[in-house]
Amino acid sequence: MSAPNLKLVINAETGEVVEPDCPECRRHLDEISGLERDLRGWAVRYAQLKRDKDTDAREHPMWPVGERIFREWRSVCRHPRSPWTPDRFWVIEPFLTNAKYGQEVEQRVALCRRAVAGAAFDAFEVKRKNGTVKRFDEWARVFKDSSNFEDFCNRAPKGWTP
Repeated sequence: MSAPNLKLVINAETGEVVEPDCPECRRHLDEISGLERDLRGWAVRYAQLKRDKDTDAREHPMWPVGERIFREWRSVCRHPRSPWTPDRFWVIEPFLTNAKYGQEVEQRVALCRRAVAGAAFDAFEVKRKNGTVKRFDEWARVFKDSSNFEDFCNRAPKGWTP
């Protein structure tokens, strides 16, 4: 059986951790404190990046367009309590800005609305044991990737127009 590499010495009277005598133990404690510092720094940088990404989403020129499509999805797919968030904007943003989905913004918006109509019209459904129905028409599923997007566009009712 191997011996532990690091032993903490605690003063029984005060409950404080006492600096260990062996140089190996001190080196391990220094490594641990360095890792903790790195982790705290990473957490701060991550929070700043997330705030910046949220701000970028709200300042994006397509933000109001995405919000209108989201409100339509929320209504026709019956998700009334779903909030419009920056994360949800970044899910639809590639379909609103990429020219392969249409040369004009109006064409890309119409295609996104068509995918929403397809989700509302023909979503996969599963009956749960308690009798309720689970519909697979989530926002993230509709705009997950190009194949899902195209599939939901193809599910729109015949003769559908924006």
